[in-house]
Amino acid sequence: MLLLVGSYTDSLPHVQAKGKGVSLLHFDQTTGAISPLVMFEDVRNPTYLALSRDRSMLYAVEEMPKDEGAGVVALHLDLATGSMSLADRLPAHGDCPCHVALDGEERRLFVSNYVSGNLVVFELDKGGRPTGAFADLQRSGKGPNPDRQEGPHVHQAVLTPDGDHVLVCDLGTDQVARHRLGAGLIDLLPDTVATVGSGTLPRHLVFSPNGQYVHVVHEQANTVTTHAYGDDGLSLVGEMSMLPPGFEGASSAAAIRIHPTGRFLYASNRGHDSIAAFELSSEEDALRPIGIFATGGKAPRDFAIDPAGRWLVAANQDSHTLTVFTTDEDTGMLTPVGEPFKTGSPVCVLFAG
Repeated sequence: MLLLVGSYTDSLPHVQAKGKGVSLLHFDQTTGAISPLVMFEDVRNPTYLALSRDRSMLYAVEEMPKDEGAGVVALHLDLATGSMSLADRLPAHGDCPCHVALDGEERRLFVSNYVSGNLVVFELDKGGRPTGAFADLQRSGKGPNPDRQEGPHVHQAVLTPDGDHVLVCDLGTDQVARHRLGAGLIDLLPDTVATVGSGTLPRHLVFSPNGQYVHVVHEQANTVTTHAYGDDGLSLVGEMSMLPPGFEGASSAAAIRIHPTGRFLYASNRGHDSIAAFELSSEEDALRPIGIFATGGKAPRDFAIDPAGRWLVAANQDSHTLTVFTTDEDTGMLTPVGEPFKTGSPVCVLFAG
């Protein structure tokens, strides 16, 4: 099995970069051991990745200030030979892009620009290359945290299960906005907007397997909120802390994923440096804490679960390591395996099959 890892190559105020680009790594499915294969270096700060269904195209943001080349790249990927080559490079039309995703038809590429607070939707041709057409969805507003919410900060865009809409997670306004896709690239005006916190900094979200609930991870609050999802958008049904009782240190939540079986949910803490694990109720409307598991590194920015649900790999950005865990299919418990794999400033990790 193969892993793709994006990294920080250029330092920013919040990170001292030691990465070199996008790494292609070999992952041993028997032992969990990781070994290097190929590095693509003609890219700056590829901090989030998206992979086409046939695994022939890889997309990466270039998380840089707008005046220093904020962009998005499309790479030809050949997993058989381990080669990566540049297919196209485009400006992000925003400041510090932090997330990239595809729609179900793979004719749209969603790029979330954090600092400028806009979502750019690029049109893709049948081969997965940008056509040059794009739509620019600029968010507005602010939140109660003057240091982090002076304006909109789009952090993620997630396709709805029916493929007809996209949910835009705006950390700067504490809102999740839903936009219709339709025949064009995207409707610039939302059809629903939900306020999901107050100064909590909603960062990423995932849909429950049945598509009836949305789980949101809040960076500042270190919580996961659960919301019923329907025609009218989101409505809160529950909230769970990601930190142990009595913890008083600084921590900020990052990534959230659901196990392939649909039974478990995981979310990462930077500061406490851990992954919080929860079991989904049979109706998928509530979470039960399973445990909180140290990653053995600093600032687990992201993690990935293999398609079979046996392995979880966490990217420890500030200690420059990947930590491998096994997942218990019955309990959802995590067990670390082997020694952490050293790699510079890992930020995003994907299993590539």
